[in-house]
Amino acid sequence: MTNIQQIARPEETSELKKLLTSVSLIIPAYNDEETVGRLIDDGDALLSQVAGDYEIVVVNDGSKDRTLEVIQGRAEVNPKVRVINHPVNKGFGFTIRELYLAGNKDLIFSLPGDYQYAPKEIIKMAEGLRDYDFVIGLRLHRNDPPRRKMQSKIYNLMLRTFYGHKHKDVNSIKLFRKRIFDKIQLRSQTPFVDAELCIRAERAGFKVVEIPIEHLPRMTQGASGGKFSVIWETFSDLFKMRSTF
Repeated sequence: MTNIQQIARPEETSELKKLLTSVSLIIPAYNDEETVGRLIDDGDALLSQVAGDYEIVVVNDGSKDRTLEVIQGRAEVNPKVRVINHPVNKGFGFTIRELYLAGNKDLIFSLPGDYQYAPKEIIKMAEGLRDYDFVIGLRLHRNDPPRRKMQSKIYNLMLRTFYGHKHKDVNSIKLFRKRIFDKIQLRSQTPFVDAELCIRAERAGFKVVEIPIEHLPRMTQGASGGKFSVIWETFSDLFKMRSTF
């Protein structure tokens, strides 16, 4: 279960609830049968203490293992859990965009189903909500293969070059105010949608900040972000979407 001892004191819990008024925890899952159940359980345990109100929205994106069965099992016993199922894999970009828009609460908090980020990171990131509208979790020690790290460096360099985007970890987890979508519209359905969301939010006048978080070693092989086809789609959108800003 999530380590919540650090926020067990009533005054700390009360202060967090003022920041985390209501939260939609959104989870994209693909072949994450070994981790997604624990992630849902730990997220539920934590949010029940630190959030005024919350929901957990999980998308099974065409998994070939027992991911859907695990998610549905949690939803059957926990009314806070809502399941969206893609019978066929639609990819991370389509899925995370759907999840960003599916959350019904005041705040959106994203965590991937592979548990490379722990739910407790919301405690650090919530501090950013005192002065900002949009918080990105900055991975200081990224537990990914060297190739993925290099791809990310090139990608973020291109975002700075073409969009003037100065943040370093645009594809990490996020905590942001749902009302941002009253002012912006997402168009991308590739993983570029993460960068699009940050850039459009900032250009619409919302304040964005990065806060250091912990990045855990991968326990499964479900993610497809390193595939050439996914990389090509993402970089292609990076170029094509410039005319829409």
